[in-house]
Amino acid sequence: MQTFPIVIAYDESPDARRALIWAATEAVDSKRPLLVLMIEDVQETPTAPGVAGKVPSLVPHALEEARTLIADLGVPSVQFEHRLGRVVSVLLGIADSAACVVMGSHGHGPFGEAMLGSVSNNVARHATCPVVVVRQPRVTGARRIVVGVDGSPHSNAALEYACARAERTLEKVFAVHATHHDDLSALGERYESLHADQDRLQETIHEAAASARRKHPDVHVEVEEWPGAPARALADASRNASLLVVGSRGRGYVNGLLLGSVSQAALHRAQCPVAVVR
Repeated sequence: MQTFPIVIAYDESPDARRALIWAATEAVDSKRPLLVLMIEDVQETPTAPGVAGKVPSLVPHALEEARTLIADLGVPSVQFEHRLGRVVSVLLGIADSAACVVMGSHGHGPFGEAMLGSVSNNVARHATCPVVVVRQPRVTGARRIVVGVDGSPHSNAALEYACARAERTLEKVFAVHATHHDDLSALGERYESLHADQDRLQETIHEAAASARRKHPDVHVEVEEWPGAPARALADASRNASLLVVGSRGRGYVNGLLLGSVSQAALHRAQCPVAVVR
């Protein structure tokens, strides 16, 4: 069986350096190979006629820095590649054969503005594999993985991803669900129906958590209910987390936590690395 690699897009920016360390550690923990990509955006860094495809002088420096950063981490298999092309296109093209794609939340580096936030957003939105966007966590050494849950298939996939990682890292998993009690009470005649929907949703979420505990008996899984809007709940819950995991899509406004706009908001507002799972 083929073992898909952890893919990291590297550009020498501070967030890319953090992302490289995160990806290398994940490769060690998951016993997967690591593929380090240095992507030169040809539209940002034009070359002279007849030299397209040559490795620019800055790539060897980036390559050497990347090697140095992960030299002592014990990654079992590392491959470094230089690619020409639009960053989003290159990463989406490789996503089908990747265990996950890892990026810094912002970047610039020597290869043009290849790793801007809009790029990480686009990759997270469209990639066929999990995408991890790394930023400096607010709390160093945090030992809790927060996952947004709403009972949807993407939410269940996010919970499974969180538990599988926690099994390797020996962290606890906190399944966060946002509630809208104030909003519901303001809906008048629809309150009873929506309140019943919330009760059913709570039952679905607790069933999903119970299923995760059975599948991962060594992982502590705890359901937490946070008041307020979903995006704010996830941002607040991420303050003391090592990783926030969200599904790429969810159920919708009243019944859901992981609407696409919410996962996008998590990428901007979270205070730790974010994994977007589908």
